[in-house]
Amino acid sequence: MRPINRRLLTALSALLAVSVLVAGCGSGGDKKDNADKQAKEAAGQAKPLPTDSKKVVAEYKGGKVTEGELNLYLNIFSFFQPQMAAMVNNPEAKKEIVKQYVAEKMIAGRVKDNEKYTKEANKALKDFEKQLEQMPAQGKDKKKQDMDSVLKENGITKTQLKEFLENNNKVSNYFEDKVKESDLKKEYEKSDAYYSIKLNHILIAFEPQGKDGKPDKKNKRSDKEAKKRAEEVKKKLDEGGKFKDLSKKYSDDPGSKNKGGEIQDSPQNWVPQFAKAAKELPLNKISDPVKTEYGYHVMKVTDRGKQPYKKVKDQIKGQKVQEKYQNFIKNEVKIKKLNIPGDKKKK
Repeated sequence: MRPINRRLLTALSALLAVSVLVAGCGSGGDKKDNADKQAKEAAGQAKPLPTDSKKVVAEYKGGKVTEGELNLYLNIFSFFQPQMAAMVNNPEAKKEIVKQYVAEKMIAGRVKDNEKYTKEANKALKDFEKQLEQMPAQGKDKKKQDMDSVLKENGITKTQLKEFLENNNKVSNYFEDKVKESDLKKEYEKSDAYYSIKLNHILIAFEPQGKDGKPDKKNKRSDKEAKKRAEEVKKKLDEGGKFKDLSKKYSDDPGSKNKGGEIQDSPQNWVPQFAKAAKELPLNKISDPVKTEYGYHVMKVTDRGKQPYKKVKDQIKGQKVQEKYQNFIKNEVKIKKLNIPGDKKKK
């Protein structure tokens, strides 16, 4: 099941941070693919956790967390992000989720009740119900599922989900109110994240890809060989050659070679040497070969600019809210006792 709406997805984004404890972060290659596959398989097989246990699994200044409370939170977590369901059985991940749950309880307790939180929760539930109505009938009997039955299958009631949504709205508003406009503008001015650069490039790789899409280690190029080939490409471009033709023949970048070598992105998503050249190269000038860890690039920047502040303001604000939320967990959530089932290192 997908998130109900974008606002809820933003409110739940903190939950995704714990996924690094299970699958790792930026590990790449086959290991990451296998981890993703296992997580998806686990999501399809997982059953909701029982929520009636009164056993205390955590104590903190100001309260306690029962196993039933934690399991309900985990059920909701798995409901919105099924690909992460594998972590509900991971003790280390549970420890982080406990901290987040405690943080939400603490913050919700500080925020005064307001009708707007209830209205926002009710609207999210109605949006969810509409999405269910639009979905095709499933199962042998070809009956459409109503919201109550869908939630029941996931170990959640409508009342519990509504309370969860109200608390998340409180948490979101709590931190949004602490974000200053001046801080948003300062972040906008200093960050490369909001630049958009359009360019053409031809990559001469040290290890060109084989037919299987993996680096061809048998046909590796030396630094000298790659640079020489890149210089030949530059010469052809200087003499009037077209990126459209030369990228197909020479480029080792599978994502752009059949598109004239054209890419458009923020420089923060590129390796440092490539990003530096993309930001500094005069427009429409063919560069000398630019060396990165992948090989040599011959490039031409065709457009460069910063996205309007108004367009990215909400994005920056979301990041600032997330930072403040994580700092709150780090500095204010103090767990006195922790008794996670299956954890060999009990606190």
